[in-house]
Amino acid sequence: MKSCRTLGIVLGVILAACSVDAQDHLVVISPHWEGIKTEFRRAFGEWYQKKTGRNVEMDWRDMGGASDDQRFIISEFQQRPESIGIDMFFGGGMDPYVDLKQRGLLAAWKPLASLMDGIPANISGLPLYDPQGEWYGAALSSFGILKNDRVAREMKLPDVKTWRDLANPALKTWVGSGDPRNSGATHMVYESILQAYGWDEGWKVILGMGANVRQFDRSGSTAAKACSVGNVAYSVVVDFYGFTQIAEVGAENMSLVFPSGESILNPDAIAILKGAPNRAVAEKFLEFVLSDDGQGLWLAPLGSPRGPKKFAIQRMSVRPKLYEEFAGVTQVKINPFKDLKPLPYDSALGSLRWSPLNALLGAVVIDRAPEQRAKAKIPVTSEQLSTLAKGDWKDPIQRNQILLKWQQQR
Repeated sequence: MKSCRTLGIVLGVILAACSVDAQDHLVVISPHWEGIKTEFRRAFGEWYQKKTGRNVEMDWRDMGGASDDQRFIISEFQQRPESIGIDMFFGGGMDPYVDLKQRGLLAAWKPLASLMDGIPANISGLPLYDPQGEWYGAALSSFGILKNDRVAREMKLPDVKTWRDLANPALKTWVGSGDPRNSGATHMVYESILQAYGWDEGWKVILGMGANVRQFDRSGSTAAKACSVGNVAYSVVVDFYGFTQIAEVGAENMSLVFPSGESILNPDAIAILKGAPNRAVAEKFLEFVLSDDGQGLWLAPLGSPRGPKKFAIQRMSVRPKLYEEFAGVTQVKINPFKDLKPLPYDSALGSLRWSPLNALLGAVVIDRAPEQRAKAKIPVTSEQLSTLAKGDWKDPIQRNQILLKWQQQR
């Protein structure tokens, strides 16, 4: 009897060890906030177990924001060109993925045609996925102005509907913003302003806004929270940060406005990285994210059968039919395929000048005292910045010399 009990214990240990060995793994670098990571880890784990009969363990990485993650990926591939030990990049807009594709750092994946049924190839002329299958739009993002209406009323501040309105001197210290050098979402706001108003007029708007910004927070979510607690009355935000704060504080106190024709509608992408060590699992995660189950997770309300269990996500899906399915229950009250008038966006230009534009914003706006920002001179034209991005900016020595020159200009 004792020997049987001992044998049972040994077998149990062996089976437990086999179970651990059989578990699959996935390593994802992502600027998404913890709620998205938690809910997608849980939902994908359940979906994966049903599909494969196996468990999956997800390892999430983040260097601080989309721009930080992008720089990290590029840097790591310079050291380890075949594989950096990370399977996927998830979130951060579209431009970083266009850049990574041009560098040859993404891996193509061709899904079944049935999976892509119901996902348009583009929205307002902007692609929702790469024709070669190297990146896919996982969700949609737009960018707007989060307003603390209660604070604005009490302080008798002027109403704001456009980016230019944020440059009104009457809003000094009442504007919040993330740092575009760290936050990819915030970067898209400033790129949108330049494309909406043109280079010269766009910089007048940016400099005026910069003079009003109380502080440039490292994260766009921090800027949104600063608005909800009343430290500022207006913050530039990606839509879901705004929706989250409105849900917490109440629509009677806060609102979100999308500057008509001045804000882009942008796919928030996902991709498999070159040399992904867990390629098969990565493909399954991509399949899940694009499926009705994964897309429903963005829109479904907290606690619903298809929705998140702990954190409300509230983001726009890339599947038009789901807006009808979740009508009346989702907190996302905007159907981007019908309700928004986005800015026609030049994604090639935005991707090309992503890095030097961030540096320029830092040199002439963010790293200067607020009283100096409105008077700053822009040291390059749009054409010159694009030329730099294609050439000298790629050389570290040249790049540092250019940045120093920008910082010293008054």
